[in-house]
Amino acid sequence: MRHIVVVIIFLLVHLTVDAQTNESIIAIGKKYTIYSDILKEKRTYNVYLPPSYQWSPHKKYFVAYVLDGEKAKFQEVTGIARSMNSAYDLKMQIPELIIVSIENTDRTRDFTPTHALNYLDTENIGAFANSGKADAFRRFLEKELMPVIDSSYRTLSKNLIIGHSLGGLFAIHCLLEAPRLFAYYILIDPSWFWDHNYIGKRTREVLKTKTDLNARVYIALANNMWEDSRHYQWGQEFYTMLKNAASPGLAAKLRYFEDEKHLTVPLPATYYGLRYIFDGYELDINEVLKKPSLINEHDSLMSKRLGLDIKSDENYVNTLGYVALNDRNIPDTAVTVFEINAKNYPASVNVWDSLADAYLKKGQTTKAKMCYEKILALQPDNAKARSMLEKLKGVSR
Repeated sequence: MRHIVVVIIFLLVHLTVDAQTNESIIAIGKKYTIYSDILKEKRTYNVYLPPSYQWSPHKKYFVAYVLDGEKAKFQEVTGIARSMNSAYDLKMQIPELIIVSIENTDRTRDFTPTHALNYLDTENIGAFANSGKADAFRRFLEKELMPVIDSSYRTLSKNLIIGHSLGGLFAIHCLLEAPRLFAYYILIDPSWFWDHNYIGKRTREVLKTKTDLNARVYIALANNMWEDSRHYQWGQEFYTMLKNAASPGLAAKLRYFEDEKHLTVPLPATYYGLRYIFDGYELDINEVLKKPSLINEHDSLMSKRLGLDIKSDENYVNTLGYVALNDRNIPDTAVTVFEINAKNYPASVNVWDSLADAYLKKGQTTKAKMCYEKILALQPDNAKARSMLEKLKGVSR
């Protein structure tokens, strides 16, 4: 009996510890498995959904597909993207992203476009024996994984790919052979060496005939001069070919990270790559509070640049409105900011409630009541709106 009591106590202690441990876990995403008929194997991928996904049921999101997407890479890219978009911290360098990181089974097989056994001037490298199946992996993305993502989540029609080393080589392969698969590319120190700079030769061939490429491409080069200057040379040549291409919709930028090596460059390259892809997305807080119409001008510019209907982030603009209302004490500006937000997001209870706050601070109770009536039309059981209407009954200004 004593042994049974000890066992029960032991189990209770461990259950309590496990419960406390689970409560302290900060989850950033979920892991999924899909069987690929194309690759004839199971593939694992991780999905991060941005904070607004749960409470913005009509919002759609860009998807970033991350290669070499094991746990550390998933955490790295998610952390960068999350840091660059935080409405309440007034950081809005990029839009919120859904992040899909794809774990490896055989990266050399999946990421290489040709069968080759060389590394620079060294031949017959046994580790490359299974190379050359990039087309199959591309079909897996296009025909199997992407349809699952698009049917499971609210996605926009333009995707981003982030690839480092051989992953960068694969991303370039997609740009050349299936250019509609991705709209945005972050190429981090790609493996230019592959098959005696196959990608350079293939790029030259493709760009002779294709004039309709439509993409934004960010190229990051690490300092690999200690090994061979051709890494830098071939990267520069690729960039020059893109810059001189006959496709007006093709934009590219290259940055050489002199202080970073091949294995340390991904983190800064991801940050600066996202800044380039979404260049112009950030709103200048002080300028907007001087001239709120800049929000509309910004949205028009970004819509044209990204080829989508872009509206400034609801929560970010809402935060700007409260900065104007409470921190800067400029209620007229706050009203204008909130009115723009209400026009952009008329189905949001939150924007009407914020606008009502601004109207009340200005003493415009009739307009505030209109906001609460809008809320009740959207959400009939909203207790605050009903209470405020009752409180404002008979008041007309």
